[in-house]
Amino acid sequence: MNVVHGALWVRARFTMLGLIGLCSLACAGGVASGGGGSDGGPGGSGQTGGSANASAGTAAGGVGAPATPSNGGTKLRVLTQSEYKNALTDLLGPISAPLELPADFYKAGFTAIGGAELAINAPAVELYESASHAATAEVFADAARRQRLVGCEPKADLSDPCVVSFIQSFAKRAFRRDLSEAEVQQWLQLGKDMAELSASAAQGLAAVTWGLLQSPYFLYRVETNKLDASSGRLKYDGLSMATRLAFLLTGHPPSDALVTAAAAGQLDTADGVKTAAAPLLNDPNAVERMAAFFSEFSQAQLVSVADKSPNLFPSFNPALQTSMLQAAQLFIKNIVLAPAADVRSFFDSDQTFVDATLAPIYGVAAPASGFAQLTLGPETGRAGILGQAAVIAGHSQPNRNSPTRRGVFLLETFLCTTPQPPPDGVNTKLTPDPTKTERQVLELHRTGASCKACHGLFDPLGFGLEHFDSIGQYRATEGGLTIDSTGTLDGAAFDGAAQLGAAFRQSPRAMTCMMSSFYRNANGVEESTADSAQVDALTQTLSSKGYVWRDLVAEFVASDAFRSAPAVAVTAENP
Repeated sequence: MNVVHGALWVRARFTMLGLIGLCSLACAGGVASGGGGSDGGPGGSGQTGGSANASAGTAAGGVGAPATPSNGGTKLRVLTQSEYKNALTDLLGPISAPLELPADFYKAGFTAIGGAELAINAPAVELYESASHAATAEVFADAARRQRLVGCEPKADLSDPCVVSFIQSFAKRAFRRDLSEAEVQQWLQLGKDMAELSASAAQGLAAVTWGLLQSPYFLYRVETNKLDASSGRLKYDGLSMATRLAFLLTGHPPSDALVTAAAAGQLDTADGVKTAAAPLLNDPNAVERMAAFFSEFSQAQLVSVADKSPNLFPSFNPALQTSMLQAAQLFIKNIVLAPAADVRSFFDSDQTFVDATLAPIYGVAAPASGFAQLTLGPETGRAGILGQAAVIAGHSQPNRNSPTRRGVFLLETFLCTTPQPPPDGVNTKLTPDPTKTERQVLELHRTGASCKACHGLFDPLGFGLEHFDSIGQYRATEGGLTIDSTGTLDGAAFDGAAQLGAAFRQSPRAMTCMMSSFYRNANGVEESTADSAQVDALTQTLSSKGYVWRDLVAEFVASDAFRSAPAVAVTAENP
């Protein structure tokens, strides 16, 4: 058999093993389907659709039949790009080869939800195949790295006991569980066959490694639950909890020790989960992971794809976009998530970060080098996440600011309220009037009965940001006209972005929305409605913990909101 035919044969064997894995997962529950709708890129809002039940049902109710609660099952969540890279390097060590991976899929604003709604299609399979091949080839081309990975230099026929030990240990870390004896023998036979075909033990072991990295058990997070009679909820098993804990808190797969603890039943109780979570919360990756949540929550990453008129905003270029995003991320990591920090500072902190590129936009002196933390004075008109140029520029039109677009963003993202779409036949385009401000034009537009109801929900919020132009630079007037940035939120009056942020800080709706968004992100579900009591309880927990986010997360992972899912009724609409 020549090399080309040999490669095709190996791919066929991988495909067979992959299909076996997918079929076994599908038999255990529901295989995640492809996400639809307009989501996909960063910033998808979507507080509607989907199901809060993170499991597959086993029964269905007909029309007029009593609703049957789910008995549990299995749901698959595709690894995000960062999770895949972390898992790969945890297994193989640093990889220098460039890896092209399928793009992350955003659903309801979060890649974690997108991963739960996405199936791996043929183009994605090819990308994963190429990435795993490049990484495997890099390791096995280096004899020292290969031996460290495998633990020995086996005979040509792979008959050494260390080969079985390698398959068992590597696959345990890759699959986040122990292999059955039948699985071990399948992979061992693949390695032996390839070693014989290539006359190389190293090639045989490389084939096994390459295959394991293409398995659905590696590419998907497998989460299984079943009905717990004592609570009436769908409780996740120990191995699922190990995976959920590790990826939520560190973005990395669980350690061997955590998988072993799970297999021993140590993650079956709330106290056991809290004990296991403690060292993970102290991991440096924990802050990065929580910062990633708040970055997606605020949709700061939208600035990276924002388009601006080069004539009106010549300073808006890739360097400025990068600085804006980095500043927002530094703000989240160092201010919002600082030890003992009040997470409500997300909305109203007077601290920010700038570098020489961003400083002119904020109207402050540039630091000598890199980013510097500074205190925002009242003259800057900005505070908290609403004062971050990344957020403002990401929710503006290319040639102008947009109170409506910004208001819809604030309403959907921070108050978890999705307005109705415009009625059919309504003209949503505004005619510019140089004698009026954007607010005045919109207020005239809202006099129509068909526009007033919805615009009255979001335009007043957007008006609070009217002092910022399309790239987030402060302006005192608009075309020489006085800007009115006043409004109210939950009865609290505000004038400008800083006061709007203070109103969000004090808004019970905003804090419940923040908890709901974290719940949805952590569990990979579009809605939290079916578990609203848990979300309300967690909001109270956040308050009792002095709004320190780390302390809230420690309680969250041990709560029913994370250790289980609601046993919602199984219907045709919610299978």
